[in-house]
Amino acid sequence: MSENQHRPPKGSSGPVITILIIILVGALYIGWSYLSGNLPWQQPEKEGSPKISWLQKKDEVKETIQQYEVTPPIEQEQATLHLAPGEVQTPPEPPNECFQTADKLLLFFEHLDRQDYIREYNLKGSSLDHINGIINKLMANPPVVVRETDDLFAILNNMAHFFQVLGLKDILFIKDIMIHEQELVESTMALFYKWSEIEPECSDNDLNIKLPLTGLYEYGGYFINTLGGQSYLFRRAIYLRLLIRYYSILIIDRANSVDVNRYGIDIRYTLDALISEMQSNGDLENRQDYLEKNKRRHIYDIPSIIF
Repeated sequence: MSENQHRPPKGSSGPVITILIIILVGALYIGWSYLSGNLPWQQPEKEGSPKISWLQKKDEVKETIQQYEVTPPIEQEQATLHLAPGEVQTPPEPPNECFQTADKLLLFFEHLDRQDYIREYNLKGSSLDHINGIINKLMANPPVVVRETDDLFAILNNMAHFFQVLGLKDILFIKDIMIHEQELVESTMALFYKWSEIEPECSDNDLNIKLPLTGLYEYGGYFINTLGGQSYLFRRAIYLRLLIRYYSILIIDRANSVDVNRYGIDIRYTLDALISEMQSNGDLENRQDYLEKNKRRHIYDIPSIIF
């Protein structure tokens, strides 16, 4: 048998290759269509209704709940906005100034009780109890306010008044508060002064601090009318000196308005000096308010008093 008889015909593999190429092209087309999302079963059922993910649904539900919680019921709105004929809506009660002032001062004392420098003094009670005791000592032992210069010992006693009445420990206690709580001194002094005005009409409170006008008047006169008081103020920081003078003037003015200015102290010169000093000093947070009040008092409220 010759060699040519066993060789396969040349064109016998053509159909197989063609079929393979067609299958390969079809597979590629189907794969490309699948990745592109163009197959029939991948198309949305209805055009214009995009699918919503679960996260989007959760956000919508959350927003709906929030709107429901914020929006009051219709019945509540109608009850608030519509009154029966002849019915008058009761206005809300004004805030109780006594409780507000007392609560703010109590918060200040609670703040002091948490401070390490206060704990180092080993107070027998709270800082409120201790300062209340200091106030009572000062009210019971007022300084010399008039005829101070008649006696040299009166001047010396006035210069050392706080040390003689309170002692070294309480002096250091107050000084530490002034140093560590400098940012709160201005607002706290305003609260104490407000309490001195409203305390006689305030009952049933936990503050239990008494600041009678007659006692404050002695110290207001001491700070603005005696050498000892002036000497004390010039040893203090300027912001504290201005505040003490400011409230001393308010106290003397109050005493004069209710006819208890028993020493006849004239505050006009002190008021002029305070206005001038405040105008050139910007350390006080409420300086402009102090200036406006002092100027109004200077124009309208101060009678001509001969000391």
